[in-house]
Amino acid sequence: MKRRLAIVIAVETYANSRVKTVNYAEADAKGFAKALENGGPLDKVFLLSGKATRTTITSQMRQNVKMLTKEDELYIFYAGHGFSKNGHNYITCHDTDPDDLEDTSIKLKELLDACGKSACKRIALFLDSCESGITDLPEIRGIYATMSESELNDFFAAAEYRTCFASCKTSESSYSSDVLKHGVWTYQVIEALEGNARTALEKGRYVTAFSLQNYIAEEIPRTLRKVFSKPVSQTPWVYGSQSQDFVIADLDEVLKKRTAVPPGYEQVKRVFFQLAEEVEVRSLSGFIKGRHRVPEWHNSTTESFVEGLAQNEIKGEVEKIHARIRANMNYKRKDTVVDTGHIVTPDFEFWAECAQDPDDPAMAVISHRLTNISPGIIDDDGFNQVFEDAFDDITFKFRKEVDIEDLIDQLEELGAKNVKLDFPADCSYCDLAIEGSDLEIRISANTVTIQAPDAASPKKLVQSFIKVQKVLAGSPVQKAIAGTSTK
Repeated sequence: MKRRLAIVIAVETYANSRVKTVNYAEADAKGFAKALENGGPLDKVFLLSGKATRTTITSQMRQNVKMLTKEDELYIFYAGHGFSKNGHNYITCHDTDPDDLEDTSIKLKELLDACGKSACKRIALFLDSCESGITDLPEIRGIYATMSESELNDFFAAAEYRTCFASCKTSESSYSSDVLKHGVWTYQVIEALEGNARTALEKGRYVTAFSLQNYIAEEIPRTLRKVFSKPVSQTPWVYGSQSQDFVIADLDEVLKKRTAVPPGYEQVKRVFFQLAEEVEVRSLSGFIKGRHRVPEWHNSTTESFVEGLAQNEIKGEVEKIHARIRANMNYKRKDTVVDTGHIVTPDFEFWAECAQDPDDPAMAVISHRLTNISPGIIDDDGFNQVFEDAFDDITFKFRKEVDIEDLIDQLEELGAKNVKLDFPADCSYCDLAIEGSDLEIRISANTVTIQAPDAASPKKLVQSFIKVQKVLAGSPVQKAIAGTSTK
């Protein structure tokens, strides 16, 4: 059985305070390793800040790499400062001394040579490093150069399945973001390895050297524009094989688990169902011709007036639903609480309400809502008989906001022929139409609402909700539904 080994090095803080802190280097390292686990079982060696000394890094690299076989895979991640001298690249360590840089740092070639002597054939290096934290020191500026491309090219071009992903060109800086709490480049690498970016996948499941670099190259400029007010430049670079055959991670199982969710699952706690019907105010049972006048405007007074006219409709709806609950569900009398327009049970709450239409004061909107739903009740036959054909839309509330512009960009880049988009100029929401489906889908920053052409049971609407998730798997919407972080 092949072994997947990740040696994860991050030097965020240095023993010598003259060397700049590398913001979020440790968060990057931990996030990278966790995301890489999505591709299968992973052995991890962490060397973070104080543990990332020159002696420890070289020792751990030597001991772990020599044990690998030709069937194994090696992933090396480094976040910290780097520099070049006389054509040789160096990575810095926690105990790097600015007054003795070369002897207190590590030649990258030494690490690469150790890898080259190993029987391991599949090697991927993730290098989030730039020289600015070292060469910005006045006393050594001009003595040391940007990292050398030739040395990296020589090693990674020597074998088919060796690749080095670098956060930037050797002459550029690698940026971090307080918004993302990560380095911008590593953040996108993590997104790809977590399966959150469809465009980073080959055949809908594989993160390959080719697909990963293409995704990062397109996404970094967009991300920089979003998180920085002033223009900055950072060009992700790659050395060695960019083969589609070099699979960094197979995310098939992860993506299947993410989308194959049965009705009644935990996310239903943040779902509510609704049916809204618009009627003329004059048609409400409490409206008396000759005594009442149809409102011509909307304010708090007319709102209360319309609500009062609909008391009989609301009372009748609550009594009808209460009778259905008693006939179809095994609740005791004390298990339910009935109030004006409101029924509370151990598994859900039902609401019947009437409100004046603010856009058309002569109209009223009577709505029925189902909230605070226990996931296990969705499959219950009695529950679905109570509310058979009772609702025509299901709304899911996100825990964290979705970036609608980013959602639109990702869906457009996918170029999926079965999904059509529509959105206003301000991108305040996005409407989706799925080929072969008569569902209407609207996504805002905080919710996704799916409206069916006809009223249906809660179970059928939940199934529609799951179907939409599968279509949007890997998008910011799916991430928000799953409760993970969004861009």
